Amino acid sequence: MRYVMNSNAILKQGFQDHKGPFQVFSSHGPVIILPHHMLDEIRNDDRLSFLKLSAVMFMRQYSGLETFHVNHEEHRIFLAVIKQSLTQSLSAITGDMAKETYSMLNELLPTVTEDWSPVCLAPITPFMAARLSAKVFLGDQLCHNKEWLNISVFYTINAVQAVQKMRHWPPFMRSIVQYFLPEFKIIRDQIKLARTIIEPEIAERKRKRRDAVMTGKPVPRPADALEWMDAQAEGKPFDKVLAQILMSFVSIHTTSGTLLGLMYDLISHPEHIAALRTEIADVLKAEGGWTKTTLHKMKLLDSCLKESQRLHPMNAILMNRLALTPVTLSDGTRLPAGAMVGIPTYPMHDAASPLYAHPAAFDGRRFLRLRAADDNRWQFVATSPEHYGFGHGKQSCNEIKIVVAHLLLLFDWRFEEGGEPRGVSVVDCEFVPDLAQKVLVRRRVPEVDLGSF
Repeated sequence: MRYVMNSNAILKQGFQDHKGPFQVFSSHGPVIILPHHMLDEIRNDDRLSFLKLSAVMFMRQYSGLETFHVNHEEHRIFLAVIKQSLTQSLSAITGDMAKETYSMLNELLPTVTEDWSPVCLAPITPFMAARLSAKVFLGDQLCHNKEWLNISVFYTINAVQAVQKMRHWPPFMRSIVQYFLPEFKIIRDQIKLARTIIEPEIAERKRKRRDAVMTGKPVPRPADALEWMDAQAEGKPFDKVLAQILMSFVSIHTTSGTLLGLMYDLISHPEHIAALRTEIADVLKAEGGWTKTTLHKMKLLDSCLKESQRLHPMNAILMNRLALTPVTLSDGTRLPAGAMVGIPTYPMHDAASPLYAHPAAFDGRRFLRLRAADDNRWQFVATSPEHYGFGHGKQSCNEIKIVVAHLLLLFDWRFEEGGEPRGVSVVDCEFVPDLAQKVLVRRRVPEVDLGSF
């Protein structure tokens, strides 16, 4: 319990006491903690597997958690969809995401007028992320399906609760207990409902392809992950419904948490907002709208986003891996097969950290300055031993930038008097922003007409 509630302090104390790798006991079992400079060494070591670790942590063998049962072929398909298909389509889908964002904000913030009014962002940001992710993952129709959006947001929460509840039971009873715990019934029902939503769409797409072939018309190929999975699977069996749930699990809550943290930081440091609005408007005018290049040129926005994530990484430990075989690291550390390892994130933001000047302070231009010397190293999507908070992928990065651009240009933001957020809580290594925080918002006239792009 002490580690669950005070992980950052314990991790820092561990390095002070041991001057090297050490072990802590988390709710998932013992974890070997490695120093941050070993990031590049473990990141791409095939003997250390994130895939196998996820299977262990999320108990994939139990009904309702089969979402996490990803074999090597399915993992290959996932990586191909994200790294190849999605990356190649970013230019084509960026404009569509921007249009969806403009429409979405009018629906999610319908009561906001030219007068200041209070709003709580924490319950809204997951649905912003869910809707834009569904736009990319499932296409135009299903990104508006409220039942699917609820599944994509709440399955993650419910699955984590189910795992936590199962850990209270001894392993020899779990195969029976899974059928009696209400948390497991909830996630099983969510998977069943997801099948009733997605499988008809899959069948309809097959019908349209078949009809096109029979009539000699062009075969329709929607630009979304459902279609890309089909192409990458090359006819092999692949559960697209579970794949969609897993993609939502991976992307939505990290995206929404990063978005929420950035908005809190910008409202706390309003001196950056005017410059960001100018940059966003100038780039949109110069580029004639939203493109992959548009987002790349918003360098101050990228810098603020990376700085916010440096201060508020989603977890106290990242780069989590499971040793598949005995591994000896370059410093002589021996990892036995089955060992869980990870790297703490506190060195990125601790006040005593030597990695940055004034590491505990938010400096929105920090990475903009650093990019002047090494442009690629300090982009938001890049990881390094100095900054390893990123874990979403380029699509999620684009989502956050598009949403923040709209939020800043369409609305004014401020905290109520004395109402700045309390910071983050740490629960079992996960950093949780202030979920009850209210902010004041009012509509403004944007520097460019976002609805025209």
